[in-house]
Formats: sequence, structure tokens, C-alpha cells
Amino acid sequence: MKILRIFLLLTSLIIFANAGDGHKKHKHFYKNLEYLDLNKKQLKEIKNVLIEFKHKYKDFYEYKDDKEDILEDIMEDEDFDKELYFQTLIDLKTRATKLEVEKMSKIHKILNEKQREKFADYLEDGDID
Repeated sequence: MKILRIFLLLTSLIIFANAGDGHKKHKHFYKNLEYLDLNKKQLKEIKNVLIEFKHKYKDFYEYKDDKEDILEDIMEDEDFDKELYFQTLIDLKTRATKLEVEKMSKIHKILNEKQREKFADYLEDGDID
């Protein structure tokens, strides 16, 4: 369940990073993370992390589309290749997890101890809508 909550939070952050209007984007961002009481420097650093990962997730989703084509081909083949299917799924999940861990690590470095506690509580409580 924690992984799902983290995934949903990250998805929200990605959606924020992909939002259109700059003014609304900042307002939405503040609303999501205002409970952390970020200073201006932290806010800028978090924004930079989100922008960086916007590009990384774009690349990942292109890769994922290619791998999903392989999974589809396996399902359509006369003989089901369990090993290839398994390895393809493991590869996708591993890459997604590595991206998530890298992003969370960068966010962790930006936050102070009190903010990390609030962030962890936020993730644990399932306050993600």
C-alpha cells in the first residue's frame, strides 16, 4: 500500500510538472507541498527535481511502450515464452522503481529533518488524493 501511495504522489508531482499555465502550476505546487514549509531555495530545488524527472519519465514511458509491445507479441505467439515475459516485466518494474528511488533521494536531500518527518507521515497517512 505504501508503494501505491508513493506512486500516486509521484504521479501528482509529474502531473504538476506537466501542467500548462506557469502561474497555476506554481499555485498547485504550493498547495500540494505547503505543509512542508519550504523556503524559497528548497522550493526552487524541488521544482528543478520535478522538471528533471519530467524528462526522465518521458524517456521511461517511451521505453515502456516498446516493452509493452514485446509483451503483446509474447501473448500473441503460439508458444508463450514465460522467461521473456517475466524478464520484460521485471525490467519495467526495476526501471520504474529506480526512477522513483532516485527522485525520492533527491527530494530527501532537499528537505530538513522535520520536513522529512512530515513528508513521511504524509505518505504513510495516505493523504494523497
